Amino acid sequence: MNFSVLSQEEIEALLKDTRESAGKSPNPVRDEVTGLYNLGFFAEEFRRAQARLIRQKFPCTIGIVRVDGIPSLTGKKDINARIFWAKFGKLLRTATREKSEDLIAVIEPGLFVILVPNDLPHAILVMERILYSVETTPFSDWGEIDGADFQVSLTEVNPNEELDPILFRVSKGIQYVSLAKNTRWHWEHSSGQVFMRLSSPNAAEDASA
Repeated sequence: MNFSVLSQEEIEALLKDTRESAGKSPNPVRDEVTGLYNLGFFAEEFRRAQARLIRQKFPCTIGIVRVDGIPSLTGKKDINARIFWAKFGKLLRTATREKSEDLIAVIEPGLFVILVPNDLPHAILVMERILYSVETTPFSDWGEIDGADFQVSLTEVNPNEELDPILFRVSKGIQYVSLAKNTRWHWEHSSGQVFMRLSSPNAAEDASA
């Protein structure tokens, strides 16, 4: 996907495709490449979190994570890409401590969505664990990788808010942060959202030149 902003029509199509694919899969809630949960399962868990938000006023945060500069999965026969994304999926599962209530799912390799049943400051702490794992992982050992551009957008969920407009809102944040000049460990707050971009070392050097 040449990702800029997900329209609500694209989000609906993604959810529909995920449900149809899940019905044919031996593991209907997991992506077969990354091992992460799929978008259909994520949508079900979001509804549960939203119900708790309404009943008990517990906060909930959703975010999108976009990764550029590493292999795309162009086909099922692309073995190197499949191996890479399987390792990256394991990295994300470890960083989010998957047995906790925090949930990360894959839209497609390179594009992920996270649900944190807590407020925005707590969600930033969860994301910091992911960012630390990304920055300290020697991706060059996984293949011909020069570096990754890692972009994050987070927003708190409002009561009775549907998933589609939330994903649309955070995807706009991704578009905004992809154009940001600050490239290293910098959270920027805007209208109840936070954005962050962690560029590869080469990109950071180019930005400071």
